[in-house]
Amino acid sequence: MSTNEALRNAKRELRTAIAKRLDAVDTPSIQDQSHAVFGLLTSLPEYQRARSVSIYLSMPAAEIDTVPMVRDAFERGKQVYIPFTHKAAQTNPQDEEPTPSKMDMVSLDSLEDYQSLKRNSWGIPTPTKKSLETRQNCIENLKKGADGLDLIVLPGVAFDNDCRRLGHGKGYYDYFLRRYYDQTGGGIPFTIGVALKEQFLGSTSNVPTGDQDWALDMVLVGDSSIVRRK
Repeated sequence: MSTNEALRNAKRELRTAIAKRLDAVDTPSIQDQSHAVFGLLTSLPEYQRARSVSIYLSMPAAEIDTVPMVRDAFERGKQVYIPFTHKAAQTNPQDEEPTPSKMDMVSLDSLEDYQSLKRNSWGIPTPTKKSLETRQNCIENLKKGADGLDLIVLPGVAFDNDCRRLGHGKGYYDYFLRRYYDQTGGGIPFTIGVALKEQFLGSTSNVPTGDQDWALDMVLVGDSSIVRRK
């Protein structure tokens, strides 16, 4: 078995194990843990001084609820960006390979704008493609010399004590951070993963990672733990 195959298998096994844990988590527990993580986030100086933040919009279940974070960011006058996943532009019109998807960070203009979003098949509030014509795009802004993001709040399937993150397997955040890093010549925003306690491995085991996987700066856990990368 190749190294890449072994890594893919290890990630797949961990996703399956975490999914089983999450099946047993009820709504009140998610609400309580989300409240705890919200309190941790808003107490951080990195968040308080951030002017431009990206916050993922949460699914209805099985992850930390970010609605209070979005509300708070607007109340503090921050510029808010949210992930938008779409097919990447075809670089070669003759290419018969399927066009891969990628994730961009696009602006959310207000709380009313958030409330107007329709939910996709995952139950995640999502902008329409038409609305992208008037939304700012983080990477495109960087290309024009504008300021970038100060902080990103990321979801994940699992996290560990070294702030390693296991995603859902599409590589969206890792690819976005690579593009951001390349565009800025080596800079990326402060990255914070948020996790239910059932998603945090602690010191018992590690998230399997490869060369393309980015470690985070911090993980906030629903049991009120703050883990900073050493």
